[in-house]
Amino acid sequence: MKIAITAAIIAAVLILLLFLICGVIFNYLIWVTPIKVPEFIKNFFAKILSGNEMSEQYTEDALAAEAKLEKMPLEKITLTAPGGERLRGHILLPEKPNGRLVIACHGARSHGLGEFCFTAPFLYENGYTVVMPEHRGCGRSDGKFMGYGTHESKDTFIWLNYAQRRFPDYDIFLLGVSMGAATVLMMSDKLENTAVRGVIADCSYTSAWNEFSYHLKKSFKMPEFPLLYICDFYCKCIAHYSFKDASPINAVKNAARPILFIHGKSDDFVPFYMEKELYNACCAPKEMLAVDGAVHARSFYTNPSLYGKTIIDFMNKYSRIRC
Repeated sequence: MKIAITAAIIAAVLILLLFLICGVIFNYLIWVTPIKVPEFIKNFFAKILSGNEMSEQYTEDALAAEAKLEKMPLEKITLTAPGGERLRGHILLPEKPNGRLVIACHGARSHGLGEFCFTAPFLYENGYTVVMPEHRGCGRSDGKFMGYGTHESKDTFIWLNYAQRRFPDYDIFLLGVSMGAATVLMMSDKLENTAVRGVIADCSYTSAWNEFSYHLKKSFKMPEFPLLYICDFYCKCIAHYSFKDASPINAVKNAARPILFIHGKSDDFVPFYMEKELYNACCAPKEMLAVDGAVHARSFYTNPSLYGKTIIDFMNKYSRIRC
């Protein structure tokens, strides 16, 4: 009898510990403000969630580029979601607009100016108007947690409607990086707006579930059961969506616009093989660019000439407005 009671107590403690561990993982995956944990655990999660080793050269270049971007003709914009949340962002207005507009969606725990500190000035120099939203739970926008494309895709339609009202004669392209790429891909099967001419997805995952499962195996050397299932349970209860809902690969099966898929060949954060899976699943006109030597979300930084030419050629191909 004592052995059974002891075994039950041990099992209960282990289950409680498991749920606590999953709570920490869920918090760092989803929540805006991570809970306080020992520094070595915080650093471990930060390394995993950043996706890249932050080289001194990249950090220096990115900070300089963002500072330069902040001095360009940016306009701050605040929109309101149906639930009252304030969605903030910036518009970069070129001196000689070419009649095309890019809505640029950033990745998880990033923000518009930081994510597109290299890409936005390039587009600006080529006459593109660039709208850079800051997603809920990121940057200066309201929100307690990230949706990995679920609520971000809905919010980006608010930015799309704003862009079309303000620039009614412009052709619009959607550009996203990492979670932002998942966001624009999850819009691709709902694009009834004829002003949207194409989608550019840079290093998207196939689904949040697949991405997290990949990292459990790669970073933690653990199977997806039971950790991912418990984290997903927390997500359903607290954030009101499932990791399986964030599924770009399901959206592209019914995509209504041409899609350009971009991925760095050295990306092991959102693994390179996911680009091919998304490309193969896509039913719309599609193109694919794989950038040699590029790690996660750094394809433009690694090869700006190839990246720039590819996206400009894509937009030239599908735009109604000739530059």
